[in-house]
This record gives sequence, C-alpha cells and structure tokens, in this order.
Amino acid sequence: MRTYEVSRIDADRVVPLTGAVDGTVWERANVARLDEYAWGDEPGPETTVRALFDAEALYLQFHVEDDEITADVTELNGPTFEDSSVELFATPSPPDDGSPGRYCNFEANCCGTFKLAWQEPNWRERDIGRDLVSATDAAAVEVETSVPGPTKTASPDDDAWWLAARLPRSTLQSLTGLPLELDSETVWRGNFYRSGLPDAQKGTWNRIELPEPTYHSPAYFGRIEFE
Repeated sequence: MRTYEVSRIDADRVVPLTGAVDGTVWERANVARLDEYAWGDEPGPETTVRALFDAEALYLQFHVEDDEITADVTELNGPTFEDSSVELFATPSPPDDGSPGRYCNFEANCCGTFKLAWQEPNWRERDIGRDLVSATDAAAVEVETSVPGPTKTASPDDDAWWLAARLPRSTLQSLTGLPLELDSETVWRGNFYRSGLPDAQKGTWNRIELPEPTYHSPAYFGRIEFE
C-alpha cells in the first residue's frame, strides 16, 4: 500500500489553480505518480498529481501526457470517465476495523466538467443508489484546465494537459453528511486514477490487483495522510 502526504499551507496563502509549479505554493506539494499499469505490459502515458490543503479546502493539480485529448461530456455528474479525465476516490472517514467505507468520487474531464459522488462500496453489485453533488454545492467547486471547453476533439498537436481543482470542505461536508475536518494528522484512504484510455494504458497510483479495470475498489485504496 502506498502512502501520500498532503502538504498543509497557511490560510493566508493563495493556491493558484494553474499548471505552474515553480515559484508557486505547488512547489511544497509532494508528487504522486499514476504509474501502476495493472492491465498492460508497457507503461502508459505519464500522469502526476500534487495535493495541498488548508482548513477550508483540498487542492489538486494533475499533469497529464496525452496525444489524443477528447471530451464530450458537458453535464454535471455525467460520465466524465469516458473522456480524457483524472479521478480521486477517497474515504474521508475510514472505519476503525479497516473495512471499506463510503467514499467520495471526484472525476473531472480535460475541459473541467466533473462528477462528485458519495457512494457505498460495491454499490453496483448491491444495486443501491449513490448521492451526487447538487448543482448548488457544485457551484462552490473550482476547476481550471489548460483545455478550452466545453468539448474537445483530438488534434495532431495534442501532447499534454493539466487540471487544477479546489474542493471546499463545506461542499464535502454537505455531500457526505460528515463533520469533516481538514486538519493535521487526519488520515484518509484513497486512490488516484487516469481514465479515457485503452485498458492497457490506464494508470493508477495504488495498484489494483484485479483482472480488469475496476476503479470502484476501495479494498485497494492507498493511505492519504495530512501533514
């Protein structure tokens, strides 16, 4: 199991939602590499993520190699995983017994359209519902990318894109119903993913030991520690 430490920033520091790292607070962030290609014989295109937090929000910055950048989904909570996209799944309140708990699912495509859900483990097999973020709460989520939207078709010039997001604590609280705090020594379980690719090129941060890509697998979540 991999461990990632989310670096804390002072409340008075502004986190720019940009792809720049040098000369910004993103220099403080650790780098997680989505370099586990469990369903392919060769490494896929490189994807990295950095994360920061303060008392009021979690910040994410992805850098993505991509020679075929595409996006068709424009509706909130749509199937963004079908587009060139990146994802964070996380259990913000892991059960004490180590069993998989409910988890948040943040998926954003290269144009910034996203899904944010709160769901049970194995929700598909159990045929139960999941809670999707409301339009009101989603309005507080900020996403910036290097790809002008609202859609994107592949181009011979495609080579890379970046995405940066701010997930407010208030939005996560409203979605989960938990008294969520972003504080030092907090521990989550989670995984980062890359979607919109052939199976052989799909990368994950923590390896999923299953025969087919199954991102909804909290049993394979890594450890996310807050500084």
